[in-house]
Amino acid sequence: MALFKENKINSEKSTNQSTFIAKEIEVTGDFKGKGSMQIEGTVNGNISVNSVIIGESGQVNGNIESNNVIVNGKLNGSIKCNALDVMKKGVISNKIVTKNLQVSGSVEGDISVSELLEVLPTGSVIGEIAVNKIATQEGGKIIGSMKIYVKED
Repeated sequence: MALFKENKINSEKSTNQSTFIAKEIEVTGDFKGKGSMQIEGTVNGNISVNSVIIGESGQVNGNIESNNVIVNGKLNGSIKCNALDVMKKGVISNKIVTKNLQVSGSVEGDISVSELLEVLPTGSVIGEIAVNKIATQEGGKIIGSMKIYVKED
């Protein structure tokens, strides 16, 4: 009995776990937890963890809810997070709700940024955009309609 109790205590302390989906792996199902994920393969399902990295060969077909997200692969779904960084090869198509968004890749959809949207020289943002502050570097593209961000109740 003491052995099981000891294992339970140890597992409760290790809440900062990481999950890695390799390039050759395809997973179907939802992920929910307090850890982080790095995706180089394909995930067909929703993800709700502390941080997510979608690598260059990674693809997520589903929605993401997280604190911090880096996308260098492809997200076919919606995302809600605090900080989102879309790298050069990153592509997101659907609804985005975030505090801060930095775009070097391609973002398309309904985009809501409560603090800062930064479009870097290789970045492209297309869609209906609600934003508080915006910074666009030379070469960065923004196409669509834009309005001032208003906090939703």
